Amino acid sequence: MDKGTAFFRRMPVLGAFAMLPLLLPSGAQAGPRLFNTVEFQMELKKPSSWLSAMERNRNSPIFFDEKRFNASTLWKDLKQKAAGKPLLEQLGIVNSFWNQWPYRTDKEVYGKADYWAAPYEFLARSGDCEDYCIVKYYTLKALGVPADRMRIVVVREVIRDIGHAILAVYDTDGEIYILDNLSEAVRPAQRVRNYVPQFSVNEKHRWIHVKPR
Repeated sequence: MDKGTAFFRRMPVLGAFAMLPLLLPSGAQAGPRLFNTVEFQMELKKPSSWLSAMERNRNSPIFFDEKRFNASTLWKDLKQKAAGKPLLEQLGIVNSFWNQWPYRTDKEVYGKADYWAAPYEFLARSGDCEDYCIVKYYTLKALGVPADRMRIVVVREVIRDIGHAILAVYDTDGEIYILDNLSEAVRPAQRVRNYVPQFSVNEKHRWIHVKPR
């Protein structure tokens, strides 16, 4: 998809959430709030594109020692480079490594408007914004970062008014870091001002994000 645009055309209307009071209602989440939004946690029943990608990843994993990622790097090499490092260093290593792959649209690669690629598919064919997020998510998980500290976030990029996807990683001190295929730098979420989150997912839950009035 073109930075998530195809998915946005199929998203449910969120207007009803905008009428909710400022106080956190039942179902909203306390703690660190991504881009200062109110978060509503839901069961992971969609998007089907993410559920399908998770199933394909389970059937065709790539994170075993002798798996070759590129001409110079096996998984065991990348793992050795990142293992044991502080979280922020790990994030930088993973972000930079996968950002080497060229950006390719879903239409170009799969002939579809929207397709979420499993890591083995990204490794072979590259992909677009959410595909970078997925392969980084599973790389960090293989390095020991808990799934409940990561989210793939579908956002609106407000400067160009286009859809996009990023990976958010929460550290144990409440900081949120953003991994982005458009940036080599791993940035604290509080320094990222051009994204408005629409929804986020990990392997356990889905969240809707609403800006408080």
